[in-house]
Amino acid sequence: MRLRLLVVMTAIAAGVALALAIPMAIIISTDLRSSFVSQLEVDTLSTAVTLASQPSTEWPSTIAKVAERTGARVVIVDEDRSLMADSAQSTTDRSFDRPEISQALAGTLTSSVRFSETLGTDLRYVAAPIVKGEQVSAAVRLSLPEDEVNALVHRSQAWLAVFVVAVMFLAAMVALLLSRSITAPLSRLAEVARGLPDDLALRARDGDGPAEVQAVAGALNQTADRLTGMVERTQAVAVEASHHLKTPLTSVRLRLEAIEELSDQEPVRLQAQRATAEVDRLTHRIDQVLELARADAGAGAVGLADGSAVVLQRAAAAQVIADERGLQLQVAVDPEIWIGMSASILARIVDELLGNALDYARSQVRVRLSVLDAMAVLLVEDDGLGIPAAEAELVFQRFVRGTTAIPGGSGLGLALVRETARACGGSAVATSSVLGGLGIRVSLPLRTPE
Repeated sequence: MRLRLLVVMTAIAAGVALALAIPMAIIISTDLRSSFVSQLEVDTLSTAVTLASQPSTEWPSTIAKVAERTGARVVIVDEDRSLMADSAQSTTDRSFDRPEISQALAGTLTSSVRFSETLGTDLRYVAAPIVKGEQVSAAVRLSLPEDEVNALVHRSQAWLAVFVVAVMFLAAMVALLLSRSITAPLSRLAEVARGLPDDLALRARDGDGPAEVQAVAGALNQTADRLTGMVERTQAVAVEASHHLKTPLTSVRLRLEAIEELSDQEPVRLQAQRATAEVDRLTHRIDQVLELARADAGAGAVGLADGSAVVLQRAAAAQVIADERGLQLQVAVDPEIWIGMSASILARIVDELLGNALDYARSQVRVRLSVLDAMAVLLVEDDGLGIPAAEAELVFQRFVRGTTAIPGGSGLGLALVRETARACGGSAVATSSVLGGLGIRVSLPLRTPE
């Protein structure tokens, strides 16, 4: 926008300047030529009058002074067309028959331009008669190459061109300042709009910029206020629902454990164990739904976590489950990888990926944390059945499970991983593992600790 304003305003100023400059150039050129010719005519007539009042012996010195003052060549020719005096100090007593001389000797003031064979260029001249005793005794001519007149005109046109360029430059400076005054508030407004998904506390300065920009800023702030209220209410509902659901579920679990311990009937104990597992699975789903609500609100996107330490810690916790199931858990973590999100949210991502991999692995799971293309990359792979390539995106949708999924899942784990990663500026994709199963690669933003 700034560039468009700059170009448009400069073009308008240039158009106006040229619209004024072109007729001005024509008028100035015409005026300069007319003024130059008029002055040359005045100088010729005054020289003729001066020469008429002097004896012919003083004419050479007089025309020398006139030539020095006007820059023109001054010649005097008598009635016989013989050259009597020449300011150029050429040879005298020779024939100097020129059309303008003949007209001047006839008593006519002659002013025009003609091509000079001697000089090889156009010649501007004025010839006037020298009258003594009411008789034309000689003629005087002042002449200049037409190039000198053209040079004078060209100089004036050059200064006019400088004026046009100066006007364009000034217009560009004014346009730049004006565009900055308009686009700077818009840029700040756009920055706030881009940052709102990650930080709903951001607000635009509604008193900054033109009235239209202020109106947009006010509308954006109102929208942000409403979104903040909606997100806070959603989070509050999720937290309350989680609390009200977990409390009775915990009571149910305790009672099921008591039944399992006190009953001496094996079928009853077996059913109590299965019911306890279902309660645990329901509790896990409630946690996942709560985390998804937090991811939607951008919770955890702002923060700083020692990614290396978090991955090692969660991998150590998962090692217990891997040992119970007879699985090999391989962990490779580069040191000092700091990630721009809260440590608890990062731990949740790692737990979801490890839990998913341990459920599907046949013999081994690999965890790798490294830096690639200025992003922290967490890769968790297993040697399970994997998923068809057509389902690589579907498994990240909520409540969607792949065709190779084992019973008992919720279809929320990978959706939680991707949406949490995106909330902090990252991504999550499904790939084929070198182990033969599924690989989930999560890219997260790096951040340098203060």
